[in-house]
Amino acid sequence: MSTPNARWLVLFTLLSVGGCATRQISGQVIDRNGQPLDRALVKVVPGGVELITDQTGAFAFDYLRDETGARTKLKPRQEYTVEVFKPGYHVEQVPVRYERGVLILAPVTLREDTIRVESAPVDLDPDAVNTRGQSSGATYEGE
Repeated sequence: MSTPNARWLVLFTLLSVGGCATRQISGQVIDRNGQPLDRALVKVVPGGVELITDQTGAFAFDYLRDETGARTKLKPRQEYTVEVFKPGYHVEQVPVRYERGVLILAPVTLREDTIRVESAPVDLDPDAVNTRGQSSGATYEGE
């Protein structure tokens, strides 16, 4: 038989553990069209933890690592930077001030890497290039 005091103790313990605010920084990574980007690398600096976004572009950090590699909690009233990278896209850095509880960031938009193509300043006509110059060491006996 349980006593009323024991019941209150169990209820208080459950409420205390369940009622603790989870410390977390979470968000979503999207492209410029608003589509989720899966498999993007997300890390918190300082923090020593890197995650990969899921199929919906979502990520969530609920712990960090200290200098020894041990797990630590997010520190309240702390400045962090969330860095997001995916091949083919520019790196995005988002400064974050973490206060407490769950911090949900606005979606992080990655921009595609672009290659600038400029006109060539020289004539690239193969017939205009002298191919009978010094070689890089290879010779052809027929010449």
